[in-house]
Amino acid sequence: MRRAALAMLIAVIFLSGCGAQKTVPGEDLVLAARERYTSLDSAKVEISNEKTGETEQTFIFKYDEKDIMIYSYVGKSDGIYLAQYNNGREQFTNDNGNISALSVTDREFTAYSRDVKYPMADEGLILFYKAGIIPEKSYVREAVLLDHPNAVEVHHEYDVSKVASQYSGEGELTAFSTDFLFENDGTLMCFYENTEISNGGETESYRYFIDISDINSVEKVENVVDISGLGD
Repeated sequence: MRRAALAMLIAVIFLSGCGAQKTVPGEDLVLAARERYTSLDSAKVEISNEKTGETEQTFIFKYDEKDIMIYSYVGKSDGIYLAQYNNGREQFTNDNGNISALSVTDREFTAYSRDVKYPMADEGLILFYKAGIIPEKSYVREAVLLDHPNAVEVHHEYDVSKVASQYSGEGELTAFSTDFLFENDGTLMCFYENTEISNGGETESYRYFIDISDINSVEKVENVVDISGLGD
């Protein structure tokens, strides 16, 4: 889906190497947050379009006693809908109303675990592509938040020439940046991905809000795919 995928264009697909260049502002905070995220037992991730106020992607996961991942995903944007549920033994998908099922015996089936992570449960969710960041245009500063005193904001500005090849949507990627908000103890509160697209002489800006909640407290992952009519 064009706009929903835009928010995750780098987070899921992108390179995540740190490279050998000089340290960029806030690097230690972001790398620590990535490491903490990959160690979670469970969580809920919501990606919202700031312009519309709509939640376009919801991802919920937990690991069972054998460290097999159970997850659900719902993505919706521009009239496109995708829902999926996978419990390590079977997978159900609703792709714009087309419902399908796979089991562990099917060649196309993939089970995920702590060692083989679903992309949105891996560190790439929290974007950090060091080779693409412009240190001189990036910064760390105090964030003015009434309910979170001494919070810290980390802004990373990206060199479009180094990331544009990853964009596969309509138009031309002309700007990309990220903003992270941390508690004063280094705990990640949330982050934003900011994208600017030039298309047909017009420029559109997108700002996506990524929130990670229910940390280590997801008790059950529900099947988000209605399978009542499957096989009829």
